[in-house]
Amino acid sequence: MYIRHDCILTMVTTVRVSEDTDERLTALAARLYLKTRRKIAKQDLVALLVEYGTADEDALAARLAGIRYPVPERVWKQFLRRVKDWGVETREEDIDRVLYGGEG
Repeated sequence: MYIRHDCILTMVTTVRVSEDTDERLTALAARLYLKTRRKIAKQDLVALLVEYGTADEDALAARLAGIRYPVPERVWKQFLRRVKDWGVETREEDIDRVLYGGEG
């Protein structure tokens, strides 16, 4: 199926979502309408969400991996308990060289 939008033919694909997801899309569209006074079709809302998701793939990947920001205090303390001093002094120049390459 093709839809003519602003003189551009666009191919449309059906995406199946659960009733819960459909209700959440409807609620999000309604909240956006209250904030902007602009109606948005679910198809356009999904396109907008995909656009934002692809703009920050790292955050999306972290979310899929179960990483939450900010890191909870309990998890942060667990992490810090595992940190060990290797007895090596590291200079800022060494870190920059490893991270960014080039001569230190």
